[in-house]
Amino acid sequence: MGTLGLLFLLCSPAQAANYPLTVIDLAGRSVTLAHAPQRIVLQDSNTLLSLALLERDNPLARVIAWDNNLASSDPGLWNVVSQRWPHAARIKDLDFPDTGQLDIESLLRTHPDLIIARLSGRAAIENTVLNSVLERLDIPLIYVDNELDPLVNVPLSLELLGRVLGKEDNAEAYLQVYRRQLAELREKTAGLPAPKVFVEARAGQAGSGGCCHTQARAGWGLLIEDIGAINLGSRYLRSESADVALETLILSKPDVYLMTGTQRLRNGVTAIPFGYGANTERINSEMQRLMSRPGFAATTKSPKSCVQGLNHQFYNSVFNIVGAQWLAKIFWPEQFADLDPDAEYRTLIREFTSLPDLPFVFHEQVCFGSL
Repeated sequence: MGTLGLLFLLCSPAQAANYPLTVIDLAGRSVTLAHAPQRIVLQDSNTLLSLALLERDNPLARVIAWDNNLASSDPGLWNVVSQRWPHAARIKDLDFPDTGQLDIESLLRTHPDLIIARLSGRAAIENTVLNSVLERLDIPLIYVDNELDPLVNVPLSLELLGRVLGKEDNAEAYLQVYRRQLAELREKTAGLPAPKVFVEARAGQAGSGGCCHTQARAGWGLLIEDIGAINLGSRYLRSESADVALETLILSKPDVYLMTGTQRLRNGVTAIPFGYGANTERINSEMQRLMSRPGFAATTKSPKSCVQGLNHQFYNSVFNIVGAQWLAKIFWPEQFADLDPDAEYRTLIREFTSLPDLPFVFHEQVCFGSL
């Protein structure tokens, strides 16, 4: 067990009912809460899905402000959330980037008693005036993470939030299933041939026929490696994410080419529109367009090869276990023929949240023979 996991155990669950409450966040910082938080600010509204597991009836009950990037990063899910909890549209929207550069007065006017921030923004936040202001006013800030080390930090983050919100039982109920499914996945993939995988993250989002943005040892890259495949992004990049030249992929010939996307619109350019309320015809059309980029077909080993498409948001989600299941099914289709990740997802949201079970499209396969 790592040092961070040990620190979580040292702060025993029995202490959660008593305040002041001291917890260890994902940055390894000791943070003390004087009382149960009632006015929470989220740096990232995607944290809502974690709250949906913990505060099942009304995950927004204590949220007073957020940077609502969920609305832009995953419009399909945002529509589901705002219909289920109409109050979501009235929560104050703050511009709270990882740089820590935000309107501090606007933040303070919300009178927060807890700020939940992304671990990826820690270095910048702690080198801005925001950090000193929060310390002076004794406003606690905790760091969580679903992205930098997904399958490790999602359970730790949910345990942390469960303690902070007094919802340890709900956190543990979900995590028991999460850990069991992950253990089964790892056990079954152990010893299987490791395919070379290239993931084009938010494929097409750069516009102008650009290619090929990927992730190395973070997000999708770590999810791919964690279940036993080879992530080519880690081989070619020194940073967490960047572009890899098409010529490099033509030479490496990935065994699996994976494109991710959501219904996000950025600078007038769409990605592959996976998610809630998605249209399969639009998804196929967008994937075919991307597969028709000049020179792209040369990345394949055979004219009969296929490209896989997957919902991008799984890389940064408390439900990333479903993304890992989809990866396993894509990489080793024979061994995971009986696995139905979509059904697993529906079971999770039905048993552990009050999110409605609405239509979605999370995966698609398009073959070059259909172009």
